[in-house]
Amino acid sequence: MNNIIMSKVLNILKKLLFSYLLFLVVMSLFRIVFFNYFSPLNSIDGFYLDILNAFFLGFRIDLTVIGYIQVLPTLGLILFYYIKKEFLLELFSKFLVYYLFVCFLIVSISLGADFGFYSYFKDHINILFFGLFDDDTKALMITFWQNYNVVLILTIFCIYLISLFLIIKKIFTIKNKNYNSFFGLRISGLIFLILFILNFLVIRGTLGMYPLGKMIPNVSTNEFINKVSHNGFRAFTNALNAREKYLSRKYDLFKATGYEKNIEKAFEVYKGSSNINKEDLLKNITYKTKKIDDKEYNVVVIMVESFGMPILKYQSEEFNILGRLKKHFDEDTLFTNFISAGDGTISSLQALLLNITHRPKSFAFSQSIYKQTSFSYTPAFLYNKAGYETTFIYGGDLTWRNLGNFVKFQGYKNIEGKINIFEHLNNKTKPKDEYFHPWGIYDEYLMSHIFNKLETSKQKQFIVALTTNNHPPYNVPKDYKRNSLVFNDNIKNHITGDLDLAKQRFSSYAYAVDQVGAFLDKFKESKFKDNTIVAITADNNTIDGIMKYDENELLNSKNIPLYFYIPKSLKEKLQINTNVAGSHKDIFPTLYNLTLKDKEYVAIGKNLFDKNEKHYGFNGSMIVNHNEKIEKLENLEDKTSSELLNYYKANLAIVEYLIKSEYEKANK
Repeated sequence: MNNIIMSKVLNILKKLLFSYLLFLVVMSLFRIVFFNYFSPLNSIDGFYLDILNAFFLGFRIDLTVIGYIQVLPTLGLILFYYIKKEFLLELFSKFLVYYLFVCFLIVSISLGADFGFYSYFKDHINILFFGLFDDDTKALMITFWQNYNVVLILTIFCIYLISLFLIIKKIFTIKNKNYNSFFGLRISGLIFLILFILNFLVIRGTLGMYPLGKMIPNVSTNEFINKVSHNGFRAFTNALNAREKYLSRKYDLFKATGYEKNIEKAFEVYKGSSNINKEDLLKNITYKTKKIDDKEYNVVVIMVESFGMPILKYQSEEFNILGRLKKHFDEDTLFTNFISAGDGTISSLQALLLNITHRPKSFAFSQSIYKQTSFSYTPAFLYNKAGYETTFIYGGDLTWRNLGNFVKFQGYKNIEGKINIFEHLNNKTKPKDEYFHPWGIYDEYLMSHIFNKLETSKQKQFIVALTTNNHPPYNVPKDYKRNSLVFNDNIKNHITGDLDLAKQRFSSYAYAVDQVGAFLDKFKESKFKDNTIVAITADNNTIDGIMKYDENELLNSKNIPLYFYIPKSLKEKLQINTNVAGSHKDIFPTLYNLTLKDKEYVAIGKNLFDKNEKHYGFNGSMIVNHNEKIEKLENLEDKTSSELLNYYKANLAIVEYLIKSEYEKANK
């Protein structure tokens, strides 16, 4: 062993170790901040050991990140030792200062991004994260600027980075000592073999079957405590891996659900029978409508941004979150056991538009190989054939997620965005910019536009609309008279995170749903109340990101309303149970049976007014509800004895089969 060269190698290793210990402390402090900021726990009594285990597991996961960072130094030290040039080791030592700083910078940014992502989605970075880059960049920047003290955050971050760099540099100026051995070992090959093995084990994080970070064990019965262990950088790399697999078309839902070579079995599970049509599998999800009257109806479907259900339990005169919508919720049909198909707007919207279950970890259809595929079984095609004028209205820019181009292929005759809405407004008395917020046009104008389309129509109308208002940075019009939103102690005790930001969110929420109420007020005073069916729902419950619940957290986290206005003469003929479970896949099968006479349709979902059907809600976080039961599948590949979860997996396989069948048909 060359003692001088090895001594220099061991000194560099020591400095690397000190630097890593410093950064591990930083990551642990970050985890403490994360816990304190997001914790929904009223008390940690009974959870002390779980919390300690979560932090220890988190430390181990952080250590795997250090292991990856150490790969280059390990290989470099081995290489330069055998080259036996001291000056190269000196240069490598100087290089490592900058190398470590850049690595720590990248990890720090990922931790900060994960913090922001969690504040909105109540989950660590996942494949939805990459969708943010497909959103309106300018609107995102405005959102950050208005919702956060960007100058203060950047100032603190810069101070942190400068301090981090100076400390690393200081560590690498520590005077070298003369080392003759490595814990008594003097054989260089053996020393480097041990170093290499240790590096590998640190990366793996465990001697178990699955590397830590890829498979993170639960340490508690409390979901939040389990999430504390996770690391934003590892979450990002896992999401990136999922994205790359999808983009390279390695997204195999058949294999993941266990139906890779046996799709017929999925249809048997769906039907609850082995007696299925094996010659034409799609016939097993093909139905004929059972309309109960001969009257023709307009159909209006409105998806309201972030219209979560749980906050409505606090409705009162002082906390008037529903505004003018309350009386309509009281008077008409409201399903309360309903969950969103996805956790993001695009995932739930495409589930609604394509009448399917959202596929976990999938990308938006409008930004995938399916972006120009016409799914011929979907609602607009059916309503076109039935003599309707079909319109899709979005309160934002149609370029968002390539949405306008995608919808064009789904049978809608009219596709309108915020500019189209603005151009059709009457009495534009305000400056133009007062009609818009960063993500689109204010909801009151979208609602007015829908009503005007009904008034000026010359044929039956089928309208699907998506609002934009209840979205960061939570703007409301200057001239809007706000309802009372007094936060009592009970509400405050159920809010996590920044209370001032929560107040902004609820103010925007209240405005958005109040405008739906105003639309229904006007609608019910018109002739359309007798010949129009209105369905109103949400895309997701993003309020979940700042709320904690006293019970049934799994349902509440995904719970959204589904409201129907049905003309009195028709409603009296229906048998309605508003407690049945459901999700976005069920909306159009329900509407088909109310409005289309003896028409065949393809659907995964069920008619919510059919008491003879079993009703299920599916969410892309692999959550299933049925009657009073709700269950979650942790990993799609996991085998389970749960009837609910196996039914869900079969549905996903059928959805994939349907999508691929349509894609192949469209590309023949």
